[in-house]
Amino acid sequence: MKTTKTTTTPLHRLRRRATGAVAFLAAIALAAGCSTSSASGNASASSSSESDTTWTTISSSVATASTGASVSDILGANASVEDASSSADDAGTPDTSSATTITLSGSSASASGSASSNVKVDGGTVTISGGGTYVISGELSNGRIVVNAPKADVRLVLSGASITSSDGPAIDIQDAGNAIVVLPKDSKNTLTDGASYASGQEATAALFSSDTLTVTGTGQLDVTGSYKDGISSKNGLIITGSTTIKVKAADDGLRGKDYLVVESGTLTVEAGGDALKSSEGDDETKGFISLGKASITLPSTDDAISATTDVTVKDTTLTITAGGGQANATVEEQAPPGQESTADSSTPSPKGINAGVSYTQDSGKVTVNAADEGLQAPFINVAGGELSIAAGDDGINASNGDHVIEGHENADSESDDGSVLTISGGEVEVSYASSDGIDSNGSAYVKGGIVVVSGQAGAMDGSVDANGESQLVGVTGSPSVSAGDTLTVTDASGSQVASLKVDFTAEAITVLGLTEGQQYTVATSSGGSATGTASALSAGTGGPMGGGAGGQGGQGGQPGGGQGQQSGSGQQSNGQQSGNQNSQSSSQSSTAQSS
Repeated sequence: MKTTKTTTTPLHRLRRRATGAVAFLAAIALAAGCSTSSASGNASASSSSESDTTWTTISSSVATASTGASVSDILGANASVEDASSSADDAGTPDTSSATTITLSGSSASASGSASSNVKVDGGTVTISGGGTYVISGELSNGRIVVNAPKADVRLVLSGASITSSDGPAIDIQDAGNAIVVLPKDSKNTLTDGASYASGQEATAALFSSDTLTVTGTGQLDVTGSYKDGISSKNGLIITGSTTIKVKAADDGLRGKDYLVVESGTLTVEAGGDALKSSEGDDETKGFISLGKASITLPSTDDAISATTDVTVKDTTLTITAGGGQANATVEEQAPPGQESTADSSTPSPKGINAGVSYTQDSGKVTVNAADEGLQAPFINVAGGELSIAAGDDGINASNGDHVIEGHENADSESDDGSVLTISGGEVEVSYASSDGIDSNGSAYVKGGIVVVSGQAGAMDGSVDANGESQLVGVTGSPSVSAGDTLTVTDASGSQVASLKVDFTAEAITVLGLTEGQQYTVATSSGGSATGTASALSAGTGGPMGGGAGGQGGQGGQPGGGQGQQSGSGQQSNGQQSGNQNSQSSSQSSTAQSS
């Protein structure tokens, strides 16, 4: 058994692992005594882990350690993951030598084997009251499997099982020590719950567990959550092995309250609400989603991924469509300066990835197509891999969201709220329909990798926007860009700096991650090219450029239209204005000359 028990640290812990001096100072603080009232703890709204009050403040120490953090840093500071499956379970070959067999037959079932006395059959309801391994096969047309075995390890091996319930969950794990669902090699299994539940039930999903649940193996599981959720645990939920899992849910697809971990496998989740969700709000070591070496496809009506605290990505192939994607965006008019927005707050805003504290990606390939923002979190760290975003609103938005970051309590929409965006490696591609391509309500740093931002005609703001400090060095230009183009960036010597395939069609692009003062040429395989000298870009830079004959991005990156007029430091490109830059720090040389 590879069992790791969950350890809960105090609510106000020193949450993020840091390196160097930060880690040293954190260690000193911890050694000096970490109390629940300490200002150095993560969040400070709740005084007890038993409080019903959800934390609202992210501490300055967490903000510091979350900036530029790695996946291991984030996960190392969170609650330990309790995975009780064995290597044989993960391989789809569980030890069934002493298993109890449960055979489903229409409206009833029968049990045989050493622990058959722990199995009670009452019509279509099969109740397991003791620990052990239970091999379940056959079809149950109207019934359910109930597990009520306090503190016992229960392993359910679904070996060609089809379970349908008319008024409750298909599998209801009400009480257990460790609960494991194994999908054996080559097995195909289906779980379907009722569209409405009988009164008095705690369950909310076709596969429900009140305790930590592991789903593993190499077989297939199709889940239909007709009532609310597909698979849900009130504690942790772990998907591992090489499973193939398909979920269609009326509300949330996969929900692990304490944490949701997808270590491996192939996962497709179609959700009427959030596709992947972790919602624990009273303990900041929990409420996180961790994605590993898995292939995950998430079409969702609401957010594709929603975590109270952190989302981590490592070696994941992740494809997201939220709210129908960018094509389904609702573009709202910006309020004039000094006036409140009149936008309807009830309007749906499906985000691709929505994390309450941090989003961290070390590797993998993430593709997001969202009707609202593509990626939102107070602290965003991209160190490697590929991140491609098409968004109806901001492509990437570093924002405090529903929280306050300590030291920035009085921040408004135009001031630094303490959020930090850090891109230190990888390939990042952003296409946005309105607002900003990359928007940080705090600081923004592109220190490595390559970042390409596309603005669409009529985009409201600019390709990059930061309220606080920024390190955003690049060029803007108007080469011809079509979806499927390979975009190459070369320096003045002709050496290739970057090459990536883009998924958008654009009239203008901004390329970040370059060296200030150096000349670069951006060329596309469809024949467009632009050359310019990299310079520091800042708030509102790189809005729509050359948006049609006579078109011009207006002051502050507002939508262009009508007769073009040169403003700011915009330059002529092919007889048209190439863009508007509303900051003096965005020099004229940063605008690439197109051909």
